[in-house]
Amino acid sequence: MTQDDGKPRSSDRHDEPDDIAAQAAMFRLMVENSVDVIIRYDASLNRVYISPSSLEILGYAPEEMMGGYASKLIHPDDFAQTDTAFRMFGPAQPNFNLTFRAIRKDGRVIWVEARYRYLPGDGGALAVMRDVTERRHVETVLAEANETLEAANRILRTLAQQDGLTGLANRRRFDEVLEQEFRRARRQGRWLSVLLLDADRFKAYNDHYGHLAGDECLRRISRGIEGALRRPSDHAARFGGEEFVVLLPDTDADGALLVAEQIRAATSALGIEHLGSAHGTVTVSIGISSLTPFSSDENPDQLIAAADQALYRAKAQGRNRVASQEVDGQAVDGQAVDGQRVDGQRVDVLTEAR
Repeated sequence: MTQDDGKPRSSDRHDEPDDIAAQAAMFRLMVENSVDVIIRYDASLNRVYISPSSLEILGYAPEEMMGGYASKLIHPDDFAQTDTAFRMFGPAQPNFNLTFRAIRKDGRVIWVEARYRYLPGDGGALAVMRDVTERRHVETVLAEANETLEAANRILRTLAQQDGLTGLANRRRFDEVLEQEFRRARRQGRWLSVLLLDADRFKAYNDHYGHLAGDECLRRISRGIEGALRRPSDHAARFGGEEFVVLLPDTDADGALLVAEQIRAATSALGIEHLGSAHGTVTVSIGISSLTPFSSDENPDQLIAAADQALYRAKAQGRNRVASQEVDGQAVDGQAVDGQRVDGQRVDVLTEAR
């Protein structure tokens, strides 16, 4: 209230100290009943006030923590980060948050989250510290659970893309890679080749030696295929039954012929007995197709179909052979061929029984 001359009445002036005292009492009540530890620092970062919750959270009564910066409260592994933060603390960096491990008076280690605020009025600081041990535990458990789940998902993704018998990619994965590489070859104007392999007279092998021996035979053939592939971009898969397929990006017909002959020779070199074969050992026949896709009318199925036609011709002409087929339907040299190199030049040699 004011008098007529505009000056405050004397009773108003007497009320001001009471209001200030009431506010101070209210703030002290809030601070002293806070579940967080509230710390007031002077300009030298000496603790000049600590709320009573320090006893519950840190095990120290407020009077035990008064004074200078007590390194014994901070876990040794976290001391460097807190020390660096305090050294940078000031007008240039007036606020910072820290999460670190604190050592209670009883020796138990807890996680605390502390927020520090610079007070420009007197150069001191205010800190609010809370126990986040339970939260960290939950976060750790969740992180470990997520890591376990992600690992399980990676395994599932691998299993979903892998042939269980041979360990090669399965047909589903091959189809995905073929589609990707076909688009890339069209986009970049690059060659793309496919080898389609079939174990010769494999039904007779299974009938004579049993399915367990047949499974082991396919595993050994698949390892031979992998051994012939030199580049990370080359992709081998089990196509189905005793059939395998190899995708060779950036590889023309000549290069594909060399890889196919290496695989054919490696399979023969395994020396797996096969009394049901004219060769006396397990062999494979291989069909090759190659193209540089340009037209939108061309598709991956055409590449597979051409390789399948070449494989059929290799089978018809005696097995243990490599045959090539252009995607437009024209056979290379009109016969099954065995690719070799003489003075850097390709020659097509009819592969006889061996």
